[in-house]
Amino acid sequence: MKLLAKQKCIEVHQEIGWVEKRIVETSFEMKLYDEMITVKDDQYPITAIFDISYRKKGEAGTIGFIYLHTNRGVRTYYIKEEPTDFIAAYQKLKSERPEL
Repeated sequence: MKLLAKQKCIEVHQEIGWVEKRIVETSFEMKLYDEMITVKDDQYPITAIFDISYRKKGEAGTIGFIYLHTNRGVRTYYIKEEPTDFIAAYQKLKSERPEL
């Protein structure tokens, strides 16, 4: 498998201590290979992905969303960086291999 592109995604959750509430962000990578996309422990075959889109408004560093439109429904992930390179790599892969 050849790695074609990566997109940094984030998870946000709250931790409540004795006297404070903290917002904790952890990051992970969405990876595009020539046969699949992997996200943490999930794997999506390229044939199961219909499209990738995103919505991000505002300034740099604000949270946006990247959407994987799959045969199992739409999967949503948080992002802070524009995923234009990742989406372009996916579209290029789809255009080069029409059987997908």
